[in-house]
Amino acid sequence: MAMKLALFVSLMVAALAVPISGAQRMGYLIEIHGIVYCPGNSNTNVSGTNIVAFSIAEIHVVCDGKVIDYAYTDGDGGFLFAVDYQRYTIPEILKTCKLVVISALTACPKPSPSTGHLESNLKYIGDTTVGRNLKISNIVPVGFHVVP
Repeated sequence: MAMKLALFVSLMVAALAVPISGAQRMGYLIEIHGIVYCPGNSNTNVSGTNIVAFSIAEIHVVCDGKVIDYAYTDGDGGFLFAVDYQRYTIPEILKTCKLVVISALTACPKPSPSTGHLESNLKYIGDTTVGRNLKISNIVPVGFHVVP
């Protein structure tokens, strides 16, 4: 019985070491992240009034007219995408990609428009280094606007 337990523990340690070592070898991530606010409310954030996050909204990363990834915003309107750095470069992302919120704007309180969707171009804001082995390039929306 002790032999089986030792074998099980050894296998679990090996199984956990493979993904960890793979992440350390990768060394580079591109992340697109930010917060989506309901339209008509984004200019009031200095005073902290009338800010309404667009929660549980479906958002797409669209590059060259093709959806490459999608997610849903959290309860605070936040989202995060990890982009394949081997397939897309930062200059390519900034030139050919945008964020598109496809959820109905009627989910937001008035004075939001009843038709259209939100879009934003992207901008690079710098890198974050995590430990010695991981660099994360941060890309954020320029600002969402209503597209009829």
